[in-house]
Amino acid sequence: MRRKEQIVLKQIFTLFISCIFLTSCATTDHGEDLGRDIDYRGSDCISIRTIRDYQPLDNRNLLVKAGGKRTYFVTLALSSFEMRSSFRLGVESTDSWLCPYGGDRIVFGGHSEMGFSLRSISRVTEDQEEELLIRFGKIEAPELQESAPPEVKSADVEELG
Repeated sequence: MRRKEQIVLKQIFTLFISCIFLTSCATTDHGEDLGRDIDYRGSDCISIRTIRDYQPLDNRNLLVKAGGKRTYFVTLALSSFEMRSSFRLGVESTDSWLCPYGGDRIVFGGHSEMGFSLRSISRVTEDQEEELLIRFGKIEAPELQESAPPEVKSADVEELG
């Protein structure tokens, strides 16, 4: 009888650990983290002629705006403190495409005019762009707005007297 009790306790313990493991793997909200959809090792290329603007996110990441309302998330191989203070963005490339391979580099107009190699380029959607801007502290996260209760017209009160 003692042996059966040990087996039952082991089975209950195994079941308990399995339940804990499964609940720790489960997520609560699939739409909560849009950052998982962003390809941080992207190998997209940008036509140099279509580059219109850029926005530094930090010393290593930036958003590059191109024609056709396309936005790209670009990560530099090394940090650049010149990126935030620069008003110009230059490109060193052997062809008309900016790619994270082939020796292409970004040059920020500053005192050193040093080029920075690229680690990755990923095209992002508008939602991903907004999520990146929130993550890097460039915009505030939109607060969930509670719907206002409907206005109720009050009844007229008649005084008797």
